[in-house]
Amino acid sequence: MRTTTFTPVAASLLVLAACGGSSVTGTSNTPPQPTGTPVMSATVSVQNNFFDPATVLLASGGTITWNWVGSGHSVTASGSPALPASTGSLTKNAPFSLGPVVFAAAGTYQYYCTVHGVAGTYGGGNMTGAIFVR
Repeated sequence: MRTTTFTPVAASLLVLAACGGSSVTGTSNTPPQPTGTPVMSATVSVQNNFFDPATVLLASGGTITWNWVGSGHSVTASGSPALPASTGSLTKNAPFSLGPVVFAAAGTYQYYCTVHGVAGTYGGGNMTGAIFVR
């Protein structure tokens, strides 16, 4: 009778095979659609590694003001349509405010921090945000 020995090398190969194909979850290219009634104005806090709130449902012609609470962050357009105003790739430290910025045209305006976010993604720990103008 032949016996097969299960070696640590074989066990390691099984573990690696099981892990293959895994990916980081929680990111997407599209932010979740907010529900409710669009507001005419909102303030977004630029915190340490996140925007609060991350999404805003804004009425056409409404305004957004970003207020820095943390340091070393930016509000940079991610895609099209572009934000009516942004810091570009420049990082700003508190106290700093951007706005009020008027959003006249309907659309989804995505933005991110060039230090802590990834352009074109949403969520998953990235410092990203979106303004939905209706």
